[in-house]
Amino acid sequence: MARKGNREGGRKRRRRQEGKEFMDAAMDGYIRDLALHRWRDYEDLADVYGSEAPRALEETGAVLGEEPYRALWQAAWQRHVWPGGEDPQMHLFGRMELAVREALLAEQEARAERGDRTIEDTPGYNEFVGRALGNLFHEASGEIEELD
Repeated sequence: MARKGNREGGRKRRRRQEGKEFMDAAMDGYIRDLALHRWRDYEDLADVYGSEAPRALEETGAVLGEEPYRALWQAAWQRHVWPGGEDPQMHLFGRMELAVREALLAEQEARAERGDRTIEDTPGYNEFVGRALGNLFHEASGEIEELD
């Protein structure tokens, strides 16, 4: 009997670990998705402003984050994205993704301290996960049809 209990406990731990791995992968995907949106916004504004790329960077960073977390986002944007940031040799998109990651993780901590809902409970995150799962299921359904 004790062995059975151990086996069941092992399955529960494995399921929790797999769930954690999924949530980590989903968060990484969400960070990449947010960074891609910022990149596209920057490209659109850079086309409008032409040689005034710093203005496009400024405007792209100005709309980041929602109150009361906006200051966290803007600080990360200035630290990583602005010319002369932490790693000016890194490609601009990489710096944007780094800023988004830092800001989102800082927001996650601040939300916990304030007792606010988690990032995973926000509409934007849930929309991203729903879209990603829909794409995954769509791709999987094509593979299943091919097996017939």
